[in-house]
Amino acid sequence: MKYFIILILLLSACTAREIEVENPSVSYSLDTVRINSKNEILDLWGFASFSDLDFEKKSIFSYNSFNHSLDQIDLEKLEFIKRIAFEKEGPNGTGEIFTGFNVLKDDRIFIKSYEKSAIFDDNGILIKKVDWRNSIDSIGEKYGDYPRIQVIVESEDLLVFGLSYDYKNVEVNLDVLSIKENKVDRLDLNSKKSYGDLSIRSDQSGTIIDPSVELTHQNNKIIISYEFSNEIIYYDYKAKALKFVDYKPTLTPKSVNPPNISVGSMEQIKKEIKHFKEQVRYYRPVWDIESKQYFRLSTKTIFSEENKELSNATHIETQEIKVFLTVFDSEFKLLSELEIEEFSDFDNDYFTKDGKLWLLLNLDDEMGFVRISLNNVTSKTN
Repeated sequence: MKYFIILILLLSACTAREIEVENPSVSYSLDTVRINSKNEILDLWGFASFSDLDFEKKSIFSYNSFNHSLDQIDLEKLEFIKRIAFEKEGPNGTGEIFTGFNVLKDDRIFIKSYEKSAIFDDNGILIKKVDWRNSIDSIGEKYGDYPRIQVIVESEDLLVFGLSYDYKNVEVNLDVLSIKENKVDRLDLNSKKSYGDLSIRSDQSGTIIDPSVELTHQNNKIIISYEFSNEIIYYDYKAKALKFVDYKPTLTPKSVNPPNISVGSMEQIKKEIKHFKEQVRYYRPVWDIESKQYFRLSTKTIFSEENKELSNATHIETQEIKVFLTVFDSEFKLLSELEIEEFSDFDNDYFTKDGKLWLLLNLDDEMGFVRISLNNVTSKTN
């Protein structure tokens, strides 16, 4: 389930409003803005699930599940611009449901659906399909797979990066498809510590309860991050170098403790997932071109005391979610950490623009954003 930010001080805000907050290491300010929908129905769930900025960061596109389209929002004028309709079936079909998309240059869009991915124009017309299954892997055999998460990069060669899951060995790898050569190369993410060791398998259903893994293209890098570990991996595709980032947070642990069970009932697994979220939950880093910094959010969940000790409870109420912001420089050196105390809940998308971190805000079922501006960010020992 997706939630939206609840701001203790700003919940009733309808127009831009700002507060200043002082912190020992950094000061920040918050303001809220509302999007003029122009009487269109905007899909807040779709935005929280799939969205992407244009190259100039003047507007953002979000998925509208009500009519299988993309809505474009002007972030300068704070208003709806237009809607791009797509077909689910037929020669220009995208598939039933989007699983993600990237906005490309020249009004083109890379759309990912279940077992389909392709490039479309802004009229919903298919331009080029991406064929993972019939590409050739590093040992000369047919790849025959389809990565669960994908991003596309327009460099000298059109490259598509995908996360490939090996559920038998409980690991995830980064695969790189060259469209020009029709070839896939695999990069080993050494994911045991941040993914494999933190996964849980149900003895009843056999299903792996796995931490989410984020894959993004930012600052000319492919960035991988994990839900229950602070590890960040990035691939510089120009230098063809894979790098692993290690930093020591002080407000949260580096990782949750590995689960006490490798197999078990769903009741046991629910208890372990609850224990994970009490420790820490990490979200992806996002790059801000103006400040030349990465921002990353993380959370700790506090559950209601009334049923906190009930291991067989089917539903455990969330009392509060503490939200933390970590700031890095361009090489992922840790600069600052702080708790955003005005937030009591968070679980959705965010992006950067004009040196600010923008977070989706539900204002009486209308789209809005809370924006965080940072000042006096200073370096700290990593």
